[in-house]
Amino acid sequence: MSPTFHWSDYLIFAISLICYSLIGIYHRYHNVIFEKLTSCFPGINFKPKVRKKMNVEELFLGDRNLTLLPIVGSVMASFLSAVAILGTASEAYQCGIQFILLVGGYCIAFPLAAYVYMPVFYKLRLNSAHEYLEMRFGKLVRWTTSLVFLLQMIVYIALALYAPALAFSQVSGLPIWISILSTGLVATFYTAFGGIRAVVWVDLFQLIVLISGLCLITLLITLKVGGFQRLWGIVIDGQRVQSFDFSTDPFKRHTLWTLIIGGTGLVLSIFGANQTQIQRYLACRDLKTARRAILLNIPLTSGFLAVQLFTGLAIYAYFAGCDPVLNGSIKRYDQILPYIVMILFDGVVLVRGIFLSVIFAAALSTVSSGINSLANVCLEDLIRPLYIHWKHMDISERVKYRLALFLGILFGTLTVSLAFIFTLSSSHILQISFSLFGAIGGPILTVFTVGIFFPCINAEVSKVDYVH
Repeated sequence: MSPTFHWSDYLIFAISLICYSLIGIYHRYHNVIFEKLTSCFPGINFKPKVRKKMNVEELFLGDRNLTLLPIVGSVMASFLSAVAILGTASEAYQCGIQFILLVGGYCIAFPLAAYVYMPVFYKLRLNSAHEYLEMRFGKLVRWTTSLVFLLQMIVYIALALYAPALAFSQVSGLPIWISILSTGLVATFYTAFGGIRAVVWVDLFQLIVLISGLCLITLLITLKVGGFQRLWGIVIDGQRVQSFDFSTDPFKRHTLWTLIIGGTGLVLSIFGANQTQIQRYLACRDLKTARRAILLNIPLTSGFLAVQLFTGLAIYAYFAGCDPVLNGSIKRYDQILPYIVMILFDGVVLVRGIFLSVIFAAALSTVSSGINSLANVCLEDLIRPLYIHWKHMDISERVKYRLALFLGILFGTLTVSLAFIFTLSSSHILQISFSLFGAIGGPILTVFTVGIFFPCINAEVSKVDYVH
């Protein structure tokens, strides 16, 4: 009989979701909460910084006054999806630690984002990065890029909900609809009502849960194997720690050149040209804070990548000589991380619940960040310009705020619905969708790069990027 979750595991998961929702409520009613505290406890001097009444700029950009700590965590957490965590452990289990070469891509891409791309958007005080494309190439390129971005992020967010739910469903019997619905609704709730302040602080909290939880699980697996020395011996014997491949053959699975060059392009497309990340830079109180937030992610992201890879090695050491995919215990290698937690800690109170919270913390951070940026792009790049064009006047602040709330709820509902549609499709949808994400991210990065580095290139040339 396959191991299943205990009621205490569900309790831990539910408590984590409640905590995330409470953070959203706090940031939505910040001023009211402290007014009530002051009236209830007149002897205590509550002097929080009074925030502006919630409007569109507060909802999407936090009044451009966010500090370093939450931004650093949010920049890192936004694209640390559950898909990436499950996939990285699986990669190390099957192929070893070649993926650590992505750190070379981080060392190139993050400084480029910090010193070249981000300052362009920040100094213009934009609401959306795509506004720059209208200044540079005209309305058509801005609208095209915005529509392409919407497609990219809707698919990616739905995948961030679907993939971990599928993995847990197949190894533990956890109903897939519970995972998708609970995480999707909670993320939509605190994103729509708490705005980007709630998103970045929840991201930071989720990042702490994610790192501490994964480190705990990895430590426990290492102890189960028999300690680090025994683990490392098994890994060496299994050739999971190889010398790096310097081959220039582009058809090889992983080489030093493909990982560093390809990694640079991938990381730069996410952290230099994706509205989800750029929105965090624009929300910073000053340029220096935004730059530090990006650069601090070099050691942080590199360190977390190393932890994920070591987790995969620990799992390999545990299953050495008894591969769970080959013996039919699981169907795919991306299920191996939840599988080992389920079998190793069957009957151990709280550990599996902590792991469940860890994986879905990663999913929630991706979903909430994506929904916030989708609503911003749809309002600022599509609805508002079209309204101004037709009515020759701007939308009132009150209507914009209501539209922003509606769009947040709409995109949350849409991505949850798409995640349910994925459950009716074959497993190949994952490969197809990730290919779509990569194919879309490249052209968007190219358009921004052309605009920044090649002032002589006009709008007609930039349109070719999307056509091809």
